[in-house]
Amino acid sequence: MKKSILYNLIFSFIGLSIISCDNILDITPKSSITVNSMWENSGDAKAALNGAFNRFRSAYATNYIVWGDYRTSFYGNGLDNGAVNRGTVWNNQLIPSSMGTNWAGLYNAINDCNLVIKHTPNISFSSEAEKNHIIGSAYFLRAHMYYMIARIWGDAPVLITGFESDNQEGLFPVRNSVNEIFDQIEKDLSEAINLVGNNGKVPFEVTKEAICMLQTDFYLWQAKQNGKGNTAIDKADTSISTVLQSGIKLSDNYESVFRDDENEEIIFSIAFVETENTTSFANDFLLSLVNISSEYYNNPVQVGSHAHWVSITPEHKDFLWSVENDSRAPVNISDFTNPEGKYFSWINKYLGTWKEGTRIFDSDIRVYRYAEALLFKAEIEIARNNFPEALIYLNQIAKRAYGIDNYYSGIYTQNEIETILLDERLKEHATEGKAWFDLIRMGQVFNRVETLKGRENELNILLWPVDNASINTNPAITQTPGYE
Repeated sequence: MKKSILYNLIFSFIGLSIISCDNILDITPKSSITVNSMWENSGDAKAALNGAFNRFRSAYATNYIVWGDYRTSFYGNGLDNGAVNRGTVWNNQLIPSSMGTNWAGLYNAINDCNLVIKHTPNISFSSEAEKNHIIGSAYFLRAHMYYMIARIWGDAPVLITGFESDNQEGLFPVRNSVNEIFDQIEKDLSEAINLVGNNGKVPFEVTKEAICMLQTDFYLWQAKQNGKGNTAIDKADTSISTVLQSGIKLSDNYESVFRDDENEEIIFSIAFVETENTTSFANDFLLSLVNISSEYYNNPVQVGSHAHWVSITPEHKDFLWSVENDSRAPVNISDFTNPEGKYFSWINKYLGTWKEGTRIFDSDIRVYRYAEALLFKAEIEIARNNFPEALIYLNQIAKRAYGIDNYYSGIYTQNEIETILLDERLKEHATEGKAWFDLIRMGQVFNRVETLKGRENELNILLWPVDNASINTNPAITQTPGYE
């Protein structure tokens, strides 16, 4: 499936080299590729887009759980401790050397997208729709990465032209305002939705439904965090309506969503294949072989290939298991007490494949799925004070989770129904890299995150510092205020 090198570029932004994209999908390498020679035909454009996906995947898969979950106070040291720089993140005592502070991977992928957008329009294709799909996919990926950057670091460089040599102008950009980033995201999403065709449900490719999920996510953030109000809510509703009317549906079984990479519920995912990835972040969640007697390997204890560095706190485990018959709970976290009385727990969502004594993390990362579309719609209706309509969507989630029709059937205050929504999101998307942003968007981060209580007035406490390497190599980059 995966073969060889797309190209070699030197990219001096923040002093980091952009090196070749290994393992590009179904691409035959040219004997000699230069910046000028590689953009000759549709195969080159496809290869470049695959390269952008490759870099996007690398940056996202390495850090999305760090950015989206670790600051929630839901996580702590595993059995083996030694989790380097994780403690500063889940205790909200971030420093520039904390894990997750380096934005280079995202910007490398953005540069690839920029080049696809720049050069592909000048290439001849047998189908204009195919050309548009490639360009639209690049716009979608760029929007997705800038959406991450804006919520993580706030002010940051906005780069949209593409670097192709180490002597190009603009190699040392400054941090643009976060509002400029949000403006660029909106433009990119508009371009993407206009260019990407109705190519059906393909969870590991960009589809209109995937773009609409990101648009909805973006506009809900704009409404609640950036003061865009009802205008943004209406835009979010327009986008999510496309998804709800698409024919995609909720899977009958929650566990199957994470055991079948082509499950009917998945809208957009990041794909991995067998033998490709044996050292995933998910390995941190599973018990190491030395933690447990071999008689329990994978029956019932899921084991991985290295130290058990990360666990869910007892308090959060109790929350995930707060409803006894919640079918999501044992998928999110499982536990076992051996005959000697020693207790073990592990995150159970990303198992991959156990083969010949090695855990292979070939489970795709679910970025967007239909359950979140239902929860987005409920959030929109709550914002409109239309609580009975919101319950229709919340109860679809609850039905699968608890096996009970009309689980939520009371008359709720705004605070009560917002609590229901947030709780369902935290349970439905546990360990999927969404909780931190949910807590911020719904105004509960200082109420629910133990390590942030009473810290509302600390400057930029919800943002991240920039790693020192980026600052040291680019004199134009300043540290996030509050982390100097």
